[in-house]
Amino acid sequence: MSCEAEASSAIRSSGLRVTSPRMQVLTELMHAGSHVTARAMVRRVARHVPGATPSTVYRTLSALRDARLVSETLMAGGETIYEAVVEGTHHHMECRSCGEVADVPDVYFDDLRDRLLSGHAFEAELDHIAIKGLCTGCRSAATGAPTGHAR
Repeated sequence: MSCEAEASSAIRSSGLRVTSPRMQVLTELMHAGSHVTARAMVRRVARHVPGATPSTVYRTLSALRDARLVSETLMAGGETIYEAVVEGTHHHMECRSCGEVADVPDVYFDDLRDRLLSGHAFEAELDHIAIKGLCTGCRSAATGAPTGHAR
């Protein structure tokens, strides 16, 4: 299935109407291959849709986020990033020292979801979490131990 067909199907399945801005933003995020800031998304969309306004892109990102087709994550530096979640959810570990970001599979949070549901009758929507901490390299640099990986 093409990205456009997949985006159209995902939008429709979420209960939203398929519109040109929604299609453009979601397909751009799907093609991005990584996380994109709203500012960068405005630039990407403007290349394909002359006259697209930043407010349209921001509203579209919000609508797609609310439909759980796009994740929105506030990173340690205060920047918000977006990513298509049509193919599944994952989370991030972000080093507060060097800024390195690594993906964390969603399965790591299954136990937390289960505990919140059984212990508090709360069904958590853990769509996209950024966990701040220190990566191996920065932890080792702080202690003087070898890093065990190359940068």
